[in-house]
Amino acid sequence: MSHSIQNVAVIGAGTMGAAIAALLANAGLPVTLLDAVPTSLTPEEAQQGLTLTSPQVRNRLVQAGFERMRQAKPPALVNEAAAGLITLGNTEDDFDRLAAADWIIEVIIEKLEAKRALLARLEAVRKPGSIVSSNTSGLPIASLAEGRSDDFKRHFLGTHFFNPPQILKLLEIIPTPDADSAVVETITRFAENVLGRGIVHCKDTPNFIGNRLFSPGNSFAIHYAFEHGYTIAEVDALTGPLLGRPKTATFRLQDLVGIDIAVHVAHNLYDLIPHDRHREVLRSPHMERVANELMARGWLGNKSKQGFYKQGQDAQGQRIFLVLNPATFEYEVAQMPRFEAVEAVGKIADLGQRLTALFDPRWQADRGAQLAWAVVSFDLAYAAACAQEIAYDLKSLDDAMRWGFAYEAGPFELWDRLGVAATAAKMEASGLVVAPWVKAMLAAGCPTFYRRENGQTTGFYDWDQQQYRNLP
Repeated sequence: MSHSIQNVAVIGAGTMGAAIAALLANAGLPVTLLDAVPTSLTPEEAQQGLTLTSPQVRNRLVQAGFERMRQAKPPALVNEAAAGLITLGNTEDDFDRLAAADWIIEVIIEKLEAKRALLARLEAVRKPGSIVSSNTSGLPIASLAEGRSDDFKRHFLGTHFFNPPQILKLLEIIPTPDADSAVVETITRFAENVLGRGIVHCKDTPNFIGNRLFSPGNSFAIHYAFEHGYTIAEVDALTGPLLGRPKTATFRLQDLVGIDIAVHVAHNLYDLIPHDRHREVLRSPHMERVANELMARGWLGNKSKQGFYKQGQDAQGQRIFLVLNPATFEYEVAQMPRFEAVEAVGKIADLGQRLTALFDPRWQADRGAQLAWAVVSFDLAYAAACAQEIAYDLKSLDDAMRWGFAYEAGPFELWDRLGVAATAAKMEASGLVVAPWVKAMLAAGCPTFYRRENGQTTGFYDWDQQQYRNLP
């Protein structure tokens, strides 16, 4: 059966749901955006004499989500015409509207039973042939569809967008064994050609690919930093553009995401991967101590106007940024960190050459080089360790980190630039385990993860065939 997508519905008008609705409207699609009905009045609503049956009350949550999206920076909507393509409603009065949708995207709270209950309601109203997907960031897709009909399961899959979608083009597509291949192909081509997404097909494992790599990697950076006495400012100076990553680096990103959200994600992943020997970094006692105190104080990051950083004023009334001292929980004027190794290599434009110079033995006693090596080497080792569990090929991991987190290079791309065999030997000397499939690759006479011919990348290593596979 062919599937044509002309009308889309999004359920959940939170930050991500409203942003997805905007992305679809920007592509010229009519979108129905629904959210729940409030269960109580605000003081303002009560003062105005409104009741829980008043339309503006019943649509308060979806209207608020829509307005927040309209004020987003950078703008989520390309113009007012796109805004006009989004029709607002609620999941009680307007649920029947979903019968007109060709694609229905669920973006509600990250709770398994809540999503299952919604999918049961959807099955009763969706039209034959319509596609239903979940934007969950890590719940098992097959588990979400338990109890649904065979037809529903054939038309159901995971579609995990990254926030903000107007900047981050990654879309993780997670089919279940029951999903119809034509449905997967339809969403893949539509997302690529109409929505401009970069597609990565993932196995149905906890947190899929992007977040599975990022959460332990970020947790390790924080764990290592606190264990070895680095300041917040030092860590962010070392884990941003120096490593080919965004300026948000480590702790600024925690503030951006929300410290409570970051902790919740880490704890959830910890519980879902008991087999992963690296998972202990997700519950690092160093991070737990600091994060628990920040949450107790309500210092949750940007949304509470303070977390690891906050704005202040100097003696002249000029705005300055203050940084948290995690030992005292007092804010201090951020000092510009200085590391001799970083100053020596910082002007090298090429990422591979820059990090190769930074990891040269001459800088092995430099604290900046030590943290940078610890973070990069952990990320490479971890990516290789879980690659075969979470992905169908190594290229998917690189695409996920570039498109979903704005890294200049994914783990295997970076490893190639550093030299695979030499870096693997150095990792083992540092006490890290190099995945057996990487050693098998080198033993098979494949010295790099990607094959390059005449200056062009023409293929990548296939761990099943133990040889290079041509790029599509």
